[in-house]
Amino acid sequence: MNTKISTRHMQMMVAIADASSVAEAAQTLGLTQSALSHRIKEAERLLNTELFYRKHKKLTPTSAGKRLLHSSRLILGELERAEQDINKLSVGIEHVVRLGNESYGGYHWLPACLTAFTRNYPSISVEIIPDVSLDPYTALRSGRIDLALVSGGQPPEGFTHRWLFRDEMRLVMPEGHALAGKQWVDAAEIAAGTYVTYHTTPSKGREYEQLFSRYRMLPVRVLRAGVTEAVIALVREGFGLTIMPTWTLQPYLEQGGITTARVTEEGLYIDWYLLTRKDERPDSPTGKFLDCLTCLYQQPVLPDTQPTTK
Repeated sequence: MNTKISTRHMQMMVAIADASSVAEAAQTLGLTQSALSHRIKEAERLLNTELFYRKHKKLTPTSAGKRLLHSSRLILGELERAEQDINKLSVGIEHVVRLGNESYGGYHWLPACLTAFTRNYPSISVEIIPDVSLDPYTALRSGRIDLALVSGGQPPEGFTHRWLFRDEMRLVMPEGHALAGKQWVDAAEIAAGTYVTYHTTPSKGREYEQLFSRYRMLPVRVLRAGVTEAVIALVREGFGLTIMPTWTLQPYLEQGGITTARVTEEGLYIDWYLLTRKDERPDSPTGKFLDCLTCLYQQPVLPDTQPTTK
């Protein structure tokens, strides 16, 4: 394959896109600003097109630049993963399964699973890919991860999914809160104060759809915290309330400082799923890890725990 640009040009595209200034991008690459300018011009000459607009010492990708940046991230990411995989081969690891977990998921279940899995498959390594929590579906489609743990309603088309169990979403509040001790809390009581959440984009099948949208009301104030630990810390210190799956909550309840109540009299429920790409073979390393997770955590499908259908 005869390509005109090299990985150093790709690294340049990513560094410029991620930096706040040309000087910062040059420093990241270990270059002077003059050397970085020469590298940009070299790439533009090789591709016979401009890659950046230059305005007020800021470089903004052109349409061609955006296209190259997209490919650069994918190619450099795959090269990094290949190097990591090859390095593992030198210590007896023949396969790597990459697991993605959505923002609502925790990891308290992982040690027990890894202990059981590595005992049976010592040559298969499992890695957690941490930066796919907001969109594990795209990460799975693109090959950044091999297996995704997700929850909510029925997963989208295009994946093979395995249902694990139905989970209740509980209202979380600090101990001593005015609502503490109630068996259940209605939508109006929750919406009356500050609501602490992972992000402000509503997730399908969760509290926005089942509660706030259903009762046509929104919290008076929303505080975005990003990750589970931050959400729990803010709730524990009295900054607001949140709604979270019981499975995710388990280790934080054991630490104390928070308590829970049912959301509405009938409760809010979600389903947990494991997702793989449709072309994943059952006997592949990913398929074996999927079976291990299923054996540990899948619950019997009882009449009142049927997966959600939408």
